[in-house]
Amino acid sequence: MPEASGGSVSRHALAIALFAALAVAWTWPLSAHLTEAIEGAPGDNYSFVWNFWWMRQVRTVPGLEFFRTTYLFYPFGTSLVDHSHTALPALAGATLLGRLPVVTAHNLILLTFVFANIACMYALAWDLTHHVRAAILAAIVFGTSPYLAAHLLGHFELMAAWVLPLFALLLRRALRTPSLWPAIGAGIVTVVTAYTTYYYVVYLGLLALAYLIAWLHPLSVAWPRHGTPAQVVRWGRRSGRFPKARRALLIAIGALAAVAIAIVATGGFTFQIGPAAVSMHRPQNPLAAIWALLTVWAVIGWRPTITRRRLTRWKIRRASGVTAVVTAVFLVGASPLLMRAVQLVAGGEYVTQAYVWRNVPLGVDLLSPFLGHPHHPITGTATRAAYSKWGLNDIEAVGWIGIVPSLLLLSGPLASRRPQTRAPADVRLWQCVGVAFAVLALGPILTVAGFDTGLRLPAILLRYVPFVANARMPGRGMVGVYLALAVLLATRIRSARGFLGRPSVQALIIALVIMEYYDAPIPLTPLDRPLIYRILGAVAPGAVCEVPFGIGDGLSGGIGSQERRALYDATVHEHPLVGGYIGRMPRDAAERYARLPVVGDLLRLSTGNAEDPAVRTATDPALSRSPCDFFVVHPNAGSELRAYVSRLPVRLIAEDAGVMLYQVAPGSR
Repeated sequence: MPEASGGSVSRHALAIALFAALAVAWTWPLSAHLTEAIEGAPGDNYSFVWNFWWMRQVRTVPGLEFFRTTYLFYPFGTSLVDHSHTALPALAGATLLGRLPVVTAHNLILLTFVFANIACMYALAWDLTHHVRAAILAAIVFGTSPYLAAHLLGHFELMAAWVLPLFALLLRRALRTPSLWPAIGAGIVTVVTAYTTYYYVVYLGLLALAYLIAWLHPLSVAWPRHGTPAQVVRWGRRSGRFPKARRALLIAIGALAAVAIAIVATGGFTFQIGPAAVSMHRPQNPLAAIWALLTVWAVIGWRPTITRRRLTRWKIRRASGVTAVVTAVFLVGASPLLMRAVQLVAGGEYVTQAYVWRNVPLGVDLLSPFLGHPHHPITGTATRAAYSKWGLNDIEAVGWIGIVPSLLLLSGPLASRRPQTRAPADVRLWQCVGVAFAVLALGPILTVAGFDTGLRLPAILLRYVPFVANARMPGRGMVGVYLALAVLLATRIRSARGFLGRPSVQALIIALVIMEYYDAPIPLTPLDRPLIYRILGAVAPGAVCEVPFGIGDGLSGGIGSQERRALYDATVHEHPLVGGYIGRMPRDAAERYARLPVVGDLLRLSTGNAEDPAVRTATDPALSRSPCDFFVVHPNAGSELRAYVSRLPVRLIAEDAGVMLYQVAPGSR
């Protein structure tokens, strides 16, 4: 693609056509099954189809509210505020695409997200470089990144990553112009994000913080005149200027290393210090102490100088003004959601994960950037085997950057020394953004090949920050790493001269990155409309109990059956579902259901506790207080569950493919 020096519409049109084709090819064969399948393997993907259906239900049935439902976890209901509700995409699916089936609307919105990810990154890179090939490369690196390829397989809400480059574009313009409109636009993007995906609200905050700090540049760090840290060490040895404190630190580090090796070799030991017994069976505590002492040792030896830089008044005013406008727009636009969140907290219904030091979700393993693309059609199988060998998560711990992007990034300076082509300020800004997100993505503890190195990272403190702690999967911070990487690569292409500056070479680089990041064909979950649920949808209203019965969320393994297809089936029969699955389950859901007649028995039997003496019989009058009006009994229910349901005062109204539909007999209520 030739370079566009003047922003020709026709040249941008060719890029847009490429992005549209890539959105279809990268998600193939989804486009061929828009009405009959959804992306990924069966699991969380069902819940997003339910979100789309629920928005349509709210719009057509008077008295319903989107952020509170009794159609899940009936009869108690549940809040959707801290659930992956995708309210805005669901609203688009219920209005703009309201005439289409729910599944088709869901898939078209997903394809739109994929296209927007690529196109918005292109817009940001073009604004930075005014170079078509550089912008196309950046768009592909971000929009088809292995991070997005991994989350395409079931995390619909995380595919709305286009908000990050669009916000960055507007923030950059807001800081460069006195007009309020870019800042207002950035605020609107944060509002859109709040109604789409919670994680990216947190990431927009981190992006803005890192970008503004780098833009203000309040501090300057200088190393000693002797050069790199390695040169400083060599100089210190020659000059004899290692203080006694550093030698003492080295001795302590050596002793702790010996303790850690002894623990690994022997499996640990227990010893007595006075009246206290000290147990040491894991090497992580000595390793953590080693890292702390190494940090002190390095600072003493390298002696970095931190200088406070004088900030100009216009920079402070501009940064403060932009921050105020973005925050004000966000607070106004997201106020309905924020008010419900406050009510959730005040009512004691806010749910978050309880952490201890050793069970925090881990981030990207330091080995994963070298293991390859886990979802590549050619190398993916071998990469996933490597992930499995070291106990890594091939969805949440993807760190592969790619061979071509890595070589390109390391092939020379990111900005030319020629004044007309360089953008050193932008390079420094995006290096800071990339480092911030990389530190987040590494998680609370640095791991190498699944081994806890004992090094505690800054992300471990985020669990103490209200609401931010609910963005609990640190590896998702890789989306910001790919964002910064895309910008830096675009800068590299823009400033390239000689062989790397040739249009044909740059076109080849784009083609190679497309090949490296390609992920199709993606797995699909086929969907149908089972006869049983169509029959159920035609009968009188009432709550449905799926058998086996279960409840679950994103924070736990759930209780009972975890067959989440029940969420999709609920969009077919359109009845309230007793139990269910959601991002954040009500805190006392299990206890409430355990106390309910019939439902408590179903829950116990579905967890394998068939010997519980509380299991009731068909003559138990407590059935009148049960929330279940219908029972859908699946072939995998097991003999105890099937026998239990058959003893209840119910009548069989339909059977198909081994699935039986029962209705509570009249007069049993």
